[in-house]
Amino acid sequence: RDLPADMALSLNFSPAAILGGVLERIGDPGRPVVVEITEHARTADYATLRETLAGLPWATVAVDDAGAGYASLRHILELKPQYVKLDIGLVHEVDVDPARAAMVAGVRHFADATGTRLVAEGIETEAQAAALRELGVELGQGFLFGRPGPLP
Repeated sequence: RDLPADMALSLNFSPAAILGGVLERIGDPGRPVVVEITEHARTADYATLRETLAGLPWATVAVDDAGAGYASLRHILELKPQYVKLDIGLVHEVDVDPARAAMVAGVRHFADATGTRLVAEGIETEAQAAALRELGVELGQGFLFGRPGPLP
């Protein structure tokens, strides 16, 4: 399907798929692409993963679902992504759970120190959005902002 030239794509990949050459096979799509690396899968070869991603000037890196699995902190430290996407498990009840709010604040502090931008996933209520804004999270996605629908 043809997309407007200024529309960026976000695509999810496991580290294994990236190391297997999937991004090279896709080639330069002629538009910005955010490569979202799932944090549910670990990798032992961060050096090659970093090298592969660095060789793709059209790609911006995001660690997806941070806080949901066992690999996210290591992915964040090793890959130095431009974006960290906070898992819905951290976002859900952030407005009423001090522990979740503290965790988000800690990740935001780390993001500020490293020049990484945070994206909160799964925002469903105004209260969640307000709590996240108060915690310094500037970017978000979720049903509060819109339901999935057809491309323009």
